[in-house]
Amino acid sequence: MIHAFATYHDKGDLATRDYKPSEKEALLSYMRSFRRKAVAAGFFDDAVTGETKIGIDYLAFDDGTFSWTSRDTYHVEHYDLAPREEFLARAMASA
Repeated sequence: MIHAFATYHDKGDLATRDYKPSEKEALLSYMRSFRRKAVAAGFFDDAVTGETKIGIDYLAFDDGTFSWTSRDTYHVEHYDLAPREEFLARAMASA
């Protein structure tokens, strides 16, 4: 399984993308269309602010090739986290 996003721990290593509106919506829709594969404690850290996001489950997903988490989805939505190009292409093809 290939992780859909490069590893990031804090704001310094968060790769972002200047999305076209249709790209971001298609990516988020694709990421949210899969059933979770695993669940962990109901929190994760925001890589930009360092704030612990409580009450948001840490979920794991995959599409058979790529894997991602609810933390990744959060960072795409709030900070335009950049996915691997192949993952974005897969999401756009499914739109």
